[in-house]
Amino acid sequence: MICPICKHDGARRSHRQNLVDYCFSVISVYPWRCQSCKARFHARPMPLGHAFHAHCAICGNIDLKRISGDYVETLSAFVWKTLRVPAFRCDPCRHKFFSVMPMYQVEEHEQEGELSSAK
Repeated sequence: MICPICKHDGARRSHRQNLVDYCFSVISVYPWRCQSCKARFHARPMPLGHAFHAHCAICGNIDLKRISGDYVETLSAFVWKTLRVPAFRCDPCRHKFFSVMPMYQVEEHEQEGELSSAK
């Protein structure tokens, strides 16, 4: 998460401290604290456009890796493995989870833009 105050890429989820924090959490707006300037702010962990793709529940990362379901240790892992639900791992926070949502795929025109800017 990028801090809106100092623009540093080091903000982490903060603990909910009051009723306002809990009310915002109902609509998926969570408290964050910047590791650089120590500022506290509220934001969504990801853009609304990515909400319907597989994402990390802790940090909101959509750049996930597919892993074997054997590595995910949850109480319901047996059910998810039986149903062949894919398992994912988030690299920044190392969270492992199952998700029925599709994995985010980079659009073809986004890839072409990166290739033309690299030339």
